[in-house]
Amino acid sequence: MRKAFLLSITAMSFNAVLAGCTTVTPDGLTRHEKNISVASGERTRLGVAFLINPDCSMRTVPEVRIREAPKHGKVESVRELAFPNGKGEYKKCNGTKVPATVGYYTSDEGFVGKDRVVVRTSYKNGVVDEGVLNITVVE
Repeated sequence: MRKAFLLSITAMSFNAVLAGCTTVTPDGLTRHEKNISVASGERTRLGVAFLINPDCSMRTVPEVRIREAPKHGKVESVRELAFPNGKGEYKKCNGTKVPATVGYYTSDEGFVGKDRVVVRTSYKNGVVDEGVLNITVVE
């Protein structure tokens, strides 16, 4: 079983990853934290959450909840077909689109500066992750 967290560095589609770390929250959730840069006012794909079987078929589409919305923009969580970014035995699946939850961020028009998003992703198999995305919005 392979899962890709919504904010996983391997699933990101943005200009630059600056840093990242993984910790455990006081309530026992794995927390992934990433720092990224995005262009002001442009809808930017943040990442993809999926859960697939070894034969590349969909196991389930993860549920993503926004725990802390950005103060200077908006985040969309959309269900759509996306290419997974599997590793190991799942690498063979990377050329096959699978149903997924895809996250997008768009800053407020003209905003340049720092923003932040916190999400929780449930893979419907007992695994729940939390993600913190520290966003630097540039011109």
